[in-house]
Parts: sequence; structure tokens; C-alpha cells
Amino acid sequence: MDADERISSGGLNFTPDGKAVAYSIRENGVDNLWVQPLDGSAGRQITAFDSEQIFNFRWSPDGSSLCILRGHTDSDVVLIRESSP
Repeated sequence: MDADERISSGGLNFTPDGKAVAYSIRENGVDNLWVQPLDGSAGRQITAFDSEQIFNFRWSPDGSSLCILRGHTDSDVVLIRESSP
């Protein structure tokens, strides 16, 4: 099976029970977390964000909470040219 081309740079983590891996997928500029069981069954989306990217995520030690670092990057391009007098 080939890796999904939509996987973003948010990282890859095992779920707290160790039975699946979680990763972020970017669609239309928006990241959401997916969980893929290691037994080969179908993966499933576990978040439903409608904006921003996921930079990182981690589960609490007991697996009861999920911390997600999200945001966006702004950038501008400026063209500077030397002009002749």
C-alpha cells in the first residue's frame, strides 16, 4: 500500500493504546487528524477543522486528551529592482 500523498508535516504518532497510528492529512489547505489501525482496517478522520494547519499533536499520558498545535503561516513576496536614473 502506498502512502497517502495528502499526509502533511504534522507528524506521526502512535495512539495511546498502540493499536493505530495518527497523522494529519491536508485537503484544500486544511489539516485534520486521521487514525489508521495497524490491523489493516480502514482509517478514519478524528477531527473536523475547517481552517488552519496542524503543526504537531500529542496525547496525554493516560490517553484521555489530545493536544493539537494549529496555526497558519503568512508570507509576502517583494520584488526589489534597481532603477536607472
